[in-house]
Amino acid sequence: MDLLGRYRLLFILMNTGFIGNLTVIYYLSKGITYGQIGLVSAVSALGFFLFEVPTGVVADKVSRKTSVLIGMALFSLGTVILILLQNFPMLIAYAVVSSLGATFASGSLQAWLFDNLKHLGLEGRYREVMKDVKTLTLVSSAFSIPIGAFLAQLYGFTLPLLLTLIMELGTLFVAISIPEYKFKKPEISYHLHVLHSARELLRNDLLPLILVSIAVSMSINQFRKFFEPYLGEMLARSLGTTLMGTLGLLGIAEVLIKTLPRLIGIRLGKEWSVRAYEIAPLAIPVFTALSVLFQSPLFVVLLGVLATLVNTAFGFNISVEFQHRIPSEKRATVLSLDMMLSAMVMAAFYAVYGFAVDNLGLGKARLLFSIILLGIGAAFKLASFGPLREPLELRHLAEEL
Repeated sequence: MDLLGRYRLLFILMNTGFIGNLTVIYYLSKGITYGQIGLVSAVSALGFFLFEVPTGVVADKVSRKTSVLIGMALFSLGTVILILLQNFPMLIAYAVVSSLGATFASGSLQAWLFDNLKHLGLEGRYREVMKDVKTLTLVSSAFSIPIGAFLAQLYGFTLPLLLTLIMELGTLFVAISIPEYKFKKPEISYHLHVLHSARELLRNDLLPLILVSIAVSMSINQFRKFFEPYLGEMLARSLGTTLMGTLGLLGIAEVLIKTLPRLIGIRLGKEWSVRAYEIAPLAIPVFTALSVLFQSPLFVVLLGVLATLVNTAFGFNISVEFQHRIPSEKRATVLSLDMMLSAMVMAAFYAVYGFAVDNLGLGKARLLFSIILLGIGAAFKLASFGPLREPLELRHLAEEL
C-alpha cells in the first residue's frame, strides 16, 4: 500500500467509533450528573492546556511519528478505562488519559502528513488529500455509529466500546508502518523553541484566526453539548418511550447531524466553502437558539445538519490556512499552543455551562448561551469588514490557483 493509502486507512480506523456522543447517555446511566459531566469536560480541556506544549515539543524535537504513536496508545488505554467505568473519579481518570493522548496526536498527525507531502513535492495537494481522507472517514462513521447505537440499545454499551478499542489498536499498527521522511529538529533549546513558537501566535495574520476559531468552537460545542439527551428526551416524549429506548434513533440522528453534513462540508466547492466560513460565527448560535424556540425533533435534527455543515467548512478552511501560514520547524508546537489557548477558554466554558444546565435546565441554558455567543460572533463579523479583513481572508485559496 502506498503512502497516501496508508494515511487513508489510518484516518478511517482512527475515526471509526461505535459510540460517538452517545457517551453522554452512558455517563448519565452510571449516575453521573450534567454538572459532573461539565467538570469532566473542563478537566479534559485543562488537560489540553497542561499537556499541549510538552507534547508539541516532543513532536518538533523528537519526532512527529513518535508523538502520534504515544497518543494512539493512550487513546486505547482511555477506552479501557471507559469500558470499566463505575464512578465519577474513573471518569476523571478517563478525561486525563484521553486528553493526554489527544495532545500527543493533535497537530502532530497533520504536521506529519504535511511534511511527508512536502518531502515528495506534493504539499500543494494537502487540501485535496484532506478532503479525500475526511470523506472516507465520514463514510465509515456513517455505518459504525448507528451500528454501535443499536448494539448499545440491545446489549448495553460494553460491546460497542470493545469494537471501538479494536479500531484504536488497528490504528496504532497502521501508524507504525508509515515512514517519516527527513524529519528536521529545531536546533535551538526547548525553552527558546517554545518562546519563538508562542510569538508566532501573536502575529497579525494568525491571532485573529485563532480567536475567531475559538469563538466558533464554543458555538458548535454548545450546540452539541448534551444534545443527545436533549433530543432523546424530545423523542421519548413523542414516542412514549424512555431515553434508553431512543438510542438506536439517536445513532441514526448522529449520522444525519454529524457525519453526512461533514461529508458535504468538506466537499463543498470553494465558493460555497468560503461562504460557510464567513457566516459560521453568526449562523451556529442562531441554529442553537432556534433548536430551543421550536422543539420539533425533525426541525432540531435539520438545525443540527446545518450547524455541522457550516462548522465543517469553517474548520476545514481554518486548518488548511494554518498549515500554510506556520513555519515547518515550529508547526506542531504552534498548533499545540493554539490548542492550549483554546483549551483554557473551553475549560471555563464547559464548567460554567454544565452547572448552568443543572440550575436552569437544558433548554434555558442552551438559549442563554446561544445569545451570548451570537453577540461574540457579531463582533467578529463586524471586524471582518474593517481591521480584521485581511487577516481573516483565506489566502491559501489564492496560492493554490
